[in-house]
Amino acid sequence: MIVLEQYGVKLVRLREKDIELVRYWRNQSDIANFMEYRDYITPLKQINWFKSINNKSNYYFIIEFHNKKVGLINSKNYNPELGFSEGGIFIWDKNYIDSFVAIYSTLCFLNFIFYYLKISKKSMARILKDNKRAIQYNKQIGYKLLPNQEDVVNQLYELSEEDYILMGGKLNRAAELLNKGNETLKYTGIICDENLEEVNVLLSKTVK
Repeated sequence: MIVLEQYGVKLVRLREKDIELVRYWRNQSDIANFMEYRDYITPLKQINWFKSINNKSNYYFIIEFHNKKVGLINSKNYNPELGFSEGGIFIWDKNYIDSFVAIYSTLCFLNFIFYYLKISKKSMARILKDNKRAIQYNKQIGYKLLPNQEDVVNQLYELSEEDYILMGGKLNRAAELLNKGNETLKYTGIICDENLEEVNVLLSKTVK
C-alpha cells in the first residue's frame, strides 16, 4: 500500500475492501455516461478487475478529503520502456465536484510521478469527445489533444513533463498559497511486490 498527501487531500491506494464502494459509484449513470465502458459492473466483474490492476503497472487511489472518501484517481498501464501511463479521475461526492479537490488530487499525484519518482516524461489521458468539462479540466493542467484525434470518440490527450512544469507549476503555486502547512507532498507505505521498484526505493527511505 502507498499513501500520498498534499494540499489537504489523501490518496490511498485502492484495497479490496473498497472495491464495492467504487463499483457502486462507477455504476451511477451520471458517472458511467462519461466513461467509454458503460455496461453494468457486477460484483464478480469488479473482483476480476481489481485482480487485474492490483500490480506494479497500475496505481488506483481512493481520494479522501476531510476524512471522507470522495473519488478515485489512477495511473494505469505504465510502460517502462516508453515512460508513460494513462491517467484518470472521477469525483463521486457531489459536495466536491465543483471544489478544488479534483485539482489538488491531480497535482498531488502528478507531483509524485514527475518530481519524486522521476520515471515518466509524459502522461496520457483518454477523454470522450463530448465531455467538455473533462476536456477543459485537463487542458488547464497542460494536456494537449494529439494529432488525428479530432474525430475520434474517445480522444487521446498527452501531458509532457515540460507542459506540466509550466502549467502545473502555476497551479501548484496557487495551491501552496491556499494550503499553508499542507503544501509539502508526503508519502508513506509498505514495500511490496505490487509496487514498482522505484516506488519501493522511495518508501525504503521513509522506513526508520
